[in-house]
Amino acid sequence: MNPLRDVRAVCFDWGGTLMSERGPEDIPMGNWPEVEAIEGALECLEALAGRLPLAIATNASVSRRPMIELALSRVGFDGYFSHVFCFTELGFRKSQPRFWRAVERGLGVPLENVAMIGDSYEQDAVYPRQFGVQGVWFNHRSSVERGDVRVPVVDELPRFASWVNGAA
Repeated sequence: MNPLRDVRAVCFDWGGTLMSERGPEDIPMGNWPEVEAIEGALECLEALAGRLPLAIATNASVSRRPMIELALSRVGFDGYFSHVFCFTELGFRKSQPRFWRAVERGLGVPLENVAMIGDSYEQDAVYPRQFGVQGVWFNHRSSVERGDVRVPVVDELPRFASWVNGAA
């Protein structure tokens, strides 16, 4: 059963969802010696590309937008995103309503028509849902049993793409 409905734009968390966070914590990811995409991320992006706007929504505090875009380009993801919403530019986190107001203005899509996916249960699924966003938890590490959560959960990104495509 598809938990998403009438999706007109998608926000992806960045670190831990699209790209591995294994690297120096005090250096912007774009400058890391090695960067790595999360398994299934490319397939997910390819399945959604051109169908609806895709954006990054991140609480990253070390990387500013140019470094985020550089890191994305290093794994071939640079052409997929129309917007990058980041804490370092907005000054607000995904747990705050002003972050989501900026997303809504930037995308030109009502929040109830935005799907968000990320690896943080609270920041990427629970908080966005409080503001009307269709938050989905990417539990690819199987860190918590699915019965213990109150939001839609996927353990692989291509499944999320199929939900979005079925609800677009």
